[in-house]
Amino acid sequence: MDLLHSWINAAACGLISVALIGAILSPKVHDGVVIKIGLICLAAGFGAIALRLIDGIGPDEVVGLERSLLLVNAGIAVVIVGYLMRKARRHHPVRRSTDWAQLMDTRPMETDR
Repeated sequence: MDLLHSWINAAACGLISVALIGAILSPKVHDGVVIKIGLICLAAGFGAIALRLIDGIGPDEVVGLERSLLLVNAGIAVVIVGYLMRKARRHHPVRRSTDWAQLMDTRPMETDR
């Protein structure tokens, strides 16, 4: 029964890892560098957990599982920080390129002759 639970958890973690890899590689997901790094950490962490859970967890594999969970938690933290950074910059007053249009006057300067 424990092996069955381990396989179900391994399959779920593997599916999550594959879904995260799909989100990383998809051009439809508009993420920045920080969020992409967090997604990569999450995908690697869930993939490592899936590989460790396939055979069940013995007493000697607990340290590896803790490291994999640390990678997942770090990925979640990086994604949250990236989201908050993106949200803070969203309503910045000088965000649009048209804000600088007045400074981009290409007419030649008039000279006094």
